[in-house]
Amino acid sequence: MTHLRIARLQKTCFVFFLALLLSTGLLSAQQLKLQVLGTTDLHGHVLPQDTYSMQPVNKGWAKLATLIRQAKAENPNTLLIDSGDTIEGEPINYVRTRLRPDLAEPSIAVMNELGYSAMAIGNHDFNWGLDVLRSVEKQAKFPFLSANTVTVKGGKAAFTPWTKVNIGGATVIIVGFTTPGIPRWEEPENYAGLAFQDIVETAKVLIPRLREKEKADVIIVTMHSGLGTLPGQMGDENCAMRLVDQVPGIDLILSGHTHLPISSQHKGIPILQGAAHGRALAVADLTLQKTQGRWRVMASQGRLVQPTADTPQDAQVLELTAALRLATETYLNTGATNLLTDLDGRWCRLEDTPLAQLLHAVQRQATGAQLSAVSWTSAHTFIPAGPTSIRQFYTLQPYENQVARIRITGKQLRSYLEFSARAYNFSHEPDLFNKSVAFYDVDQIDGCAYVLDLSQPVGRRVKNLAFQGQPIQDEQTFSLALSTFRLRGGGGYMAAIGFAGQAEFITPQLSRNLLFSYVLSRPSLALAPVNSWRTIPALDRERIMQQAR
Repeated sequence: MTHLRIARLQKTCFVFFLALLLSTGLLSAQQLKLQVLGTTDLHGHVLPQDTYSMQPVNKGWAKLATLIRQAKAENPNTLLIDSGDTIEGEPINYVRTRLRPDLAEPSIAVMNELGYSAMAIGNHDFNWGLDVLRSVEKQAKFPFLSANTVTVKGGKAAFTPWTKVNIGGATVIIVGFTTPGIPRWEEPENYAGLAFQDIVETAKVLIPRLREKEKADVIIVTMHSGLGTLPGQMGDENCAMRLVDQVPGIDLILSGHTHLPISSQHKGIPILQGAAHGRALAVADLTLQKTQGRWRVMASQGRLVQPTADTPQDAQVLELTAALRLATETYLNTGATNLLTDLDGRWCRLEDTPLAQLLHAVQRQATGAQLSAVSWTSAHTFIPAGPTSIRQFYTLQPYENQVARIRITGKQLRSYLEFSARAYNFSHEPDLFNKSVAFYDVDQIDGCAYVLDLSQPVGRRVKNLAFQGQPIQDEQTFSLALSTFRLRGGGGYMAAIGFAGQAEFITPQLSRNLLFSYVLSRPSLALAPVNSWRTIPALDRERIMQQAR
């Protein structure tokens, strides 16, 4: 046999065995690098600056879009997904919805331009009501997802539950979920006719069906719900961990709602959450391998990418939002009143303040209530004495809440104050504040006098509780003005005091507009504390400044 014939025979054998190996899947299969970019809780932030102080901050769509375009340029097999709370939050959202509905919703315009594949619906996306949400949904070139939001009548899907995307030859299904805690956040009329089912129970039925019937190669969950804890329970507002723990078949979770940056894993599944307001972009890198005709996720890695001072602003974002930003600036720069007293947010943790008295006065005037409950403001809030504008007062009422008047007993009043006092640790501890309690979930009450004894445990802190100079009895009743956020269960106060009744009155106007009417009607405004409450032992101001959030 000649060398030529031997060579031909060897080549034939090699081709035969190569074909055999390929047909049996014994050779290395195809690989696909899939990149998923996640945003959440933008709340309308466009520019890299604080809207109220005008100071630069590395956040917002203008810088985030630059990071997104850079990431897409590095890998064309990229999906863009948002986890909700997108169309409410900043003054630009109010101006667009109430004053300039002829202009495009700013975040949706940006997301259309960037090529988003899907968005989960967040609780604050219901703030403007269903009609506005539906109209904005029509503007979007991508679906609004919420698999666990159903109609009260018939239990049918109220929004698109999931969407299918083919990328790089792989079938990717994106499933959306909304926190079931919406009744605690929203006015009932804003979600009339809808019910919010438990996310995990919904996923237990849906995820296997998407794997089996829809032949999903990759399943990505985008959820407006945070990390949560294990084991968790039915109806948890934040349940990403419980979802991964109880529902197999999910490859990646993009979470939201809690505003925290998250880069975590559970059972090998990445759970990512970009920081709120565009302070960080979630990036997931999935390595897919094709064997026996199906793609499978073989490896995954998550990380967060933050914009910096050197990150340029995206020109198209600025162009798309220019008209609405101009209208918003005109609105915010409207003159308000000549303030005769500094309004300082730091000291509301220490004592009664002029700032708190302003908010109490607005609520009392609007409702006629005997008592008024307002939450702590951010420690960074400061409005100096002198000429003011609407911009400065907007920060005091940034949410779309109204004011309610309810009737409570003296016993419930005491329980309300004890529940609020959980915000403090013992006065002798190095850390004064309980970090598990958000500052906006701490209330003070005006119209009565009391002392908080921080040397005592929670439940025994309220001392010398009096009304008009007389000790308050458990059976006495009082009218109390408070936000509708509190009335609907926000912060847990209604559960803590055992209130299950109805409001006597709810203002038709937003709290913010009541505040604006109050300050605009007064050419000058002098405010002074009533000094109705204090802490013992007395807290020093240096400690407050160091630790206040």
